[in-house]
Amino acid sequence: MKLIPFKKIGLTLAVIFLPASIKAQNNEKQEIVLTLNRAVEIALSESPTVKIAEKEIRKVDYAKKGAWYGLIPSLEATGQAGKYVKSASMSMMGQIMDSPTDFTAQAGLQLSLPLFAPSLWKTIQMTELDMQMAVEKAHASKITLRSDVTKTYYDILLAQDSYRTLQDGYSNAEEVYRTAKKRFDLGLNAEYDVISAEVQMKNLQPNLLEVKNGIERSKLYLKLLMGIDASTQIALEGNLNEYENEIALTNSADNLSTYGNTDLKQLHIQKLQLQKTLSLQKTQSMPKLAFYGNYTYAGTGNRATSINFGQMPIQVNASNEWYSQGLIVGLQLNVPITGIFTNTAKEKQIAIQIQQMDIQRDNLISSIELQIRTAVDNMNKSAKQVESAKKNEQLAQKGYAISSKRYEEGIGTVLELQNASLALTQSQLSYNQAIASYLSAKTDLDKVLGSEIQITK
Repeated sequence: MKLIPFKKIGLTLAVIFLPASIKAQNNEKQEIVLTLNRAVEIALSESPTVKIAEKEIRKVDYAKKGAWYGLIPSLEATGQAGKYVKSASMSMMGQIMDSPTDFTAQAGLQLSLPLFAPSLWKTIQMTELDMQMAVEKAHASKITLRSDVTKTYYDILLAQDSYRTLQDGYSNAEEVYRTAKKRFDLGLNAEYDVISAEVQMKNLQPNLLEVKNGIERSKLYLKLLMGIDASTQIALEGNLNEYENEIALTNSADNLSTYGNTDLKQLHIQKLQLQKTLSLQKTQSMPKLAFYGNYTYAGTGNRATSINFGQMPIQVNASNEWYSQGLIVGLQLNVPITGIFTNTAKEKQIAIQIQQMDIQRDNLISSIELQIRTAVDNMNKSAKQVESAKKNEQLAQKGYAISSKRYEEGIGTVLELQNASLALTQSQLSYNQAIASYLSAKTDLDKVLGSEIQITK
């Protein structure tokens, strides 16, 4: 028996398993490291919301072109041909005779050109406003997307910083437990100190797990906003401390303009659309004038037959006859008469809608001003909280260092050290939360103002 060489076996196995190995490597998606700028950039290019808005602009653009096509002369060709399955018959002088006609055919050209059509011009103007609305809605969707991505990014940074803070707190609790256990083994502490330190350490574990799960949920939501696959691994750069230099008090909300608010812009365009609709409705009572032309070419075919006409047979030979009915041009005027009363009622309905739009605009401006004032107040409150929380963190660190030293020397108690550790963790969490609250309020303000969110990190 001839043995298969070892090299051939190895080559065969490589051929079998190498494609699977390559496929597995290709399926492993590389982790994406995100900055805030990068996250927003990907979202604006990949998000389904933005893509739908862009498709809407293209759709409205085609509608706009279609309206302009109404000004182009309309030329239509028509044709008709028919063959007699059963001959037509006619009665003449008491005699019934079959018609020799075998087929008929007709072809024509019809030309139409609007000369005075106010409704057509108003329709074209309406499509211009439709385009403005589509563009503004796309702009609004981008502003909303920027805001959502930015706030989610800050939420993840807050969760990550909180997780690190809790890990530090857990490390401190572990150190307290080891110190208490050591002193108990030496007979310097009661067993209660060991139990209390262990309980505090284990109480932090559920919080760590909850925050970690929160980070994963927020990342999934961020990937959804960005329009990328949920299985893609992402990592965020930086932490909230890097944004501390951006925090500043805002003097007043009265100087901030509402002009850039996208909801207000859309409402303004809607009012213009209603005004154009009213103008369009008024044109329904106006006459319309158009130029038209018509050319027709027709023909008939007779089959060979014999017709009895008063006992006198007439022989009809097969023949084809083609003739032109001529070219006719002229003007066509349409004047509405009975529709005037119906149009007047519709005009009054649209006029009331415009009045309603004015009321909605005033109410929207008041709502926007309230949102601006609320965002500014939240920013100022958070800015003050950041300053206070930073000082508290410094004091808490100092207090924890003193309590730790006192406990090691046997002067302090384990309860004192636990309180100092808990105060340090809470002060750090409060500091991170204050920064995140400020950034979130600033993002809300940028969204209300309709301004592009300034990203510096």
